[in-house]
Amino acid sequence: MSYYDDRLLCYLKTIGVSNFTVISKSSGIAETMEKIFNFKCGRVDFSDSKNAAYVKSDKANISIDAANLLNGLIHKGICKETDRVTYAGDNLTEMDYEFFLYDLLKILPYLFHEIPQHHYFLFEGANRLLHVSFENELQFGML
Repeated sequence: MSYYDDRLLCYLKTIGVSNFTVISKSSGIAETMEKIFNFKCGRVDFSDSKNAAYVKSDKANISIDAANLLNGLIHKGICKETDRVTYAGDNLTEMDYEFFLYDLLKILPYLFHEIPQHHYFLFEGANRLLHVSFENELQFGML
């Protein structure tokens, strides 16, 4: 595990999030995302996705904007708080993690402010994806 994985696990323990699964990168989450969603030039292409959403944020507001986007999807019935979501980073974390969405909402600030990388959130059923770029862009799409 990397320094960032160790720090994330310590943070989860500190805030009392214990219902999660640590997944080896070799499990193929990244490959699953690439097979299901279109990637162009290393980025997810959400142009053909249903319920596509795009938010340009900034470093100070990225976790608030992401929580607002996810809460809006919950309100619309596109997602549920009890959905399982797999979190994958593209560089600094060596492991992937599966959380319930209600716990993920609690840790977004930590992920975005303490782990400087692209963040991918693949929802159960592998038909919904949230990508949060290092450049503070949030993109959501559904097949």
